[in-house]
Amino acid sequence: MTRTERRTEMLAHVAAWKASGQPRKSYCSAHGLGLHTMAYWCSKARREQMPGGFVPLEVGAGEGLELHYPNGVRLLLPTGTSMAQVAAYVRLY
Repeated sequence: MTRTERRTEMLAHVAAWKASGQPRKSYCSAHGLGLHTMAYWCSKARREQMPGGFVPLEVGAGEGLELHYPNGVRLLLPTGTSMAQVAAYVRLY
């Protein structure tokens, strides 16, 4: 069995297990799967469903950059601020 086939098979098992409503241990026993193997593939499926941490950003000409920190502070940076400076401000929090 190729890696792709194995991946497809195991992700199908993850989906089938979730749809079944059975405890993971029962599903694995009924289908001859190792409990730790199933846990690995559940983790892998969960990671693949997570969206990336960044979104595309388009900055028009003449616009600055505005950073919003979790504590409510907003920082307005003028156009032309170097990426090194932006990175330093991002790391502040």
